[in-house]
Amino acid sequence: MKRQIVNLIIFLSMFFFGASVFAAPLNSIAKAIDNTELSRNSIISVDVADLKTNNTVFSRRANTFLNPASSLKVFTMAAALGTLGDKYHFETVVYIDDDKNIYLKLGGDPLLTTADLNTLAKSLKVAYGGKIKNFYIDDSIIDKVPYPDGWTVDDYWPNAPKISPYIVDNNTVKVNFALSKNGKGVDIFQNNDYRFSFINELEIGNKTEILPSLNYGETSGIVSLNGTLSKDTVKTFPVLDTARFFTVKLRKALDNNGISYSKPFYPKKVPENAKRIASFRRPLGEVLTYILKTSNNFATEVTFKVAGAKWLSEAQKAEKAKETQAGDNKKAAAKEGVTVNLNGIKGGSFEAGRLMFFDYYKNASLDTHKINLKDASGVSRYNTLSTAWMTKALLYLNENSSIKSYMATSGEGTLSRRMRDLAGNLKAKTGTIFGVSSLVGYITALNGTEYAFAIIIQNFEERASVVKGLEDDIVNGIHLFE
Repeated sequence: MKRQIVNLIIFLSMFFFGASVFAAPLNSIAKAIDNTELSRNSIISVDVADLKTNNTVFSRRANTFLNPASSLKVFTMAAALGTLGDKYHFETVVYIDDDKNIYLKLGGDPLLTTADLNTLAKSLKVAYGGKIKNFYIDDSIIDKVPYPDGWTVDDYWPNAPKISPYIVDNNTVKVNFALSKNGKGVDIFQNNDYRFSFINELEIGNKTEILPSLNYGETSGIVSLNGTLSKDTVKTFPVLDTARFFTVKLRKALDNNGISYSKPFYPKKVPENAKRIASFRRPLGEVLTYILKTSNNFATEVTFKVAGAKWLSEAQKAEKAKETQAGDNKKAAAKEGVTVNLNGIKGGSFEAGRLMFFDYYKNASLDTHKINLKDASGVSRYNTLSTAWMTKALLYLNENSSIKSYMATSGEGTLSRRMRDLAGNLKAKTGTIFGVSSLVGYITALNGTEYAFAIIIQNFEERASVVKGLEDDIVNGIHLFE
């Protein structure tokens, strides 16, 4: 009996000691949530965990599965990084075969530019100055599905560039709109080699509101423009034919470097006997930094597919090796615990990336059976995660991944105007779609202790600034832990 009393006293002492450490900050977080100006229909989910002890220090509706918006990028890109490796480079490579045929193997570089193609063409000129018999393009790096299934019609053109193995300049062009000199209409100037066929129905008005719509389908290249123009402006349009856009840019790069080639470019895989003669390389870290600081959806989806292609290739090799060793596919599967059916999965597809994602976090001993993943960037309304799962994943990534180093701090990217006093103490990723706002990452408290946190706010009707303000209050509350 005495021992029980002593144990109770020790427990209560520890409890009240812990409460004295965290009471004020925890109360400030709870008070910020309870006194929020958000409507009653809003769902606020928060989870905070200590990086050192892995213990949860604050939780509010943390097991509710909600839409993570763009904060999903941290977790999909961490899986991609885990598959590709820190030293991975996106490579756009030129090969030559014994018959002097040239092959350009696309590398899924989401940041490839016209200047990069010029650099590659210059290297080709140095490596091979002879006459090109045929010029082929190997576009097998990823598939040609332009948008994930989870994207809604409002996310399609002209809001989102098409996802494609043919990538240059973000697959977009700029179009200039100007008030005509006679003051009676709107003039359109296309200062690029890729051109749209515009049906111009724009009028001069008190505001600029250009409303494009496709005619006769996406492949026609015919676009109707309705709305008004109040002053000269420049608008960015995603291209409709990514392969044509790329080859136009490629041909110009060849011409600029004195490489004569007048035939069409045909798709064809690089043969095994072809020799590598030139390349343009971009480190994965540069792409991840761009994605996590600017929240670029296009680059995210491309990177996810590239990583999925590598994962699938390795998984298929491992599966084949097991079959060969066992001599019986069914027995091998039962013996090794194979649960994923790879039949029908195509390399460079979203589905390959999705399997990679679940495999990565399964290996991290994280329960993924309630997660719904419809895209890699967080655009889809059908994605679901819980803040409790997200903080557990952040704890794992802190120990087993370098993804944290690519995330933005205060004053950078999507955090450029938020929590500037926390610069250097905060690494985070924002997320925003209509009615959903999120913030996940790592914060160092005043006492030097580091925490992982995840916040999702959903079903709100208020201004985004009100929601973001609540997120900032919660993060600042964590920072005040002593």
